Amino acid sequence: MEDLYHPEVDVEYLEEYVSGGYHPTLIGDRFGSGRYTVVHKLGFGGYSTIWLARDQQRQRYVSLKILTARASSDSREGEVLAHLMKSDLSHVGKQFIPRLLDQFSFHGPNGHHRCLVGEPAGGSIAKAKEDSTDLMFPPDAARSIAAQLLLGLSYLHANGVCHGDLHLRNCLLRIPNFDGLSTAELYKRFGEPIAVPIRRVDGKPGDPHAPPHAIYPMAWSMPAHELDDPEIIISDYGTSFLVARTPSPTLHTPALYSPPEDLFHEPILQPTAADIWTLGVNLYEVLGERPLFETFAWDRDDIVAEIINTLGPPPLRWWNSWAKRAEFFEADGWGPWATDFRRISTPVFRRLRQRLWDMGRGETAPTCQWDVAGGELRALEDLLRAMMAFEPSARPTADQLLRSAYMVQWALPAWERQKSRNHTTPPTDVGITR
Repeated sequence: MEDLYHPEVDVEYLEEYVSGGYHPTLIGDRFGSGRYTVVHKLGFGGYSTIWLARDQQRQRYVSLKILTARASSDSREGEVLAHLMKSDLSHVGKQFIPRLLDQFSFHGPNGHHRCLVGEPAGGSIAKAKEDSTDLMFPPDAARSIAAQLLLGLSYLHANGVCHGDLHLRNCLLRIPNFDGLSTAELYKRFGEPIAVPIRRVDGKPGDPHAPPHAIYPMAWSMPAHELDDPEIIISDYGTSFLVARTPSPTLHTPALYSPPEDLFHEPILQPTAADIWTLGVNLYEVLGERPLFETFAWDRDDIVAEIINTLGPPPLRWWNSWAKRAEFFEADGWGPWATDFRRISTPVFRRLRQRLWDMGRGETAPTCQWDVAGGELRALEDLLRAMMAFEPSARPTADQLLRSAYMVQWALPAWERQKSRNHTTPPTDVGITR
C-alpha cells in the first residue's frame, strides 16, 4: 500500500491520520468540555499521541494521552490505572506509578477516542542514556533507579497487575513542578512548539483526518550523567492487564526483553514472573552503558543464542525444540556443556559474570565503580541470575527480590540517600533543548 503522506522524522507515524487512527490535534485545542487546553506535545507511540495541556479548573499542567480510535475501543489502560489508584494498599512503590487524574471520551473525524489525563513526565531512561556522554547514570543514581523500578513493580504485582511491556522507553523521569508558569512563561523557558507541515503525496488537503502540521515533542534535556537524583515513573499500561481476569495473556514486550517462555511460544502461565525476567534484563542496562543481550538485529534466534551464551543451557525441552540451534552452537550430547558445547560464531562464551565486568564501570577491581571488595558485584550477579531463571516458577517475586543482598545493601540505601537529600534540597530546573 502506497503512503498517503510524505513521511517526517521525529513525529508520529503520519499514515495513522486516517479513520481509526490518531486524532488530529493542534496547539490550542480544548478537551474535556473545555477544561484542558493543549499547549505543547510530550510524545507519541503507535497507539497514541501525548500532549501537555493546561487544566483550567485546577490551574496546573497535565498530560493528555489521546488513544487512536482503533485502540480506544478495547483499551484497558484507564481501567488498570484506575484500579492502581483506588488501591488502599500501603506500599512505597505506589509513588512510581503515574496518577490517573481524569479520563473521558470524545468523537473526532477519525472516530471515537479515549483520553487519559495524568501528570506530565520528562524523557525516558533510554533517552537520558542516549543523551549522556558515557551512556550511564552516576553509580549511586543507577542503584537508586534499580530500587525504584523494583519497588514500582512490587506495587503492580501486589495489586494483581502485570505490566507486560517493561522497557526503558516506558520508564520516564519525573520532572520538577512548573504549574506556576503561565503558558507564555513556559514557552519563554522551554521553547515554543515547532511544527512540520503534513503533506499528502497526491497534493490533496489532508483534512479532516490529518491536522495541517505535526508538532515536534518537547526535548527534555536530562542527560543521564548529570542526574544525581533521578526519580522514575513506570508508564504505558496500554498492554497491561489484571492477572486474575486474564487467563491467557499475550505479552507485548520487545523481543530483546522477552522472557524465554514467550520466545519458545509457551503459554504465559505466570505473567508476573515474565515481568521479573524483563525487569532483570532492563536492570543490567540501567546500571551500565549497554544492553545485556546484544544482537545485530532483533531476530528471535539471535536473541535465544545470546541468552544461552550469557546464562548457560536452557531446559532440555527448549533446546530440543529450537530448530536453528545448529546455526549457533555445536554440542555432542548434553553434558555440562563445559567441554562438549561451544558457540560456533563466538567460541569464547561471555557469561553473565564477564558481562558485569563489561558494563562500563571498570574492568578490574581497583578501577571498578562498584563496591567489589564489599561484594556488590557478586550480589548483583545473584540478583540478575535469580530474576532470569529459565523456569518462570524459579524466579523470585518482586517482594522477595527486595530482600536480596543487592537491594538491601546497595540499591535501597541509594534510594534512601536520594530521598534524604531531596527532603532538604529543592530540585533544580530541568532544561529543554530545541
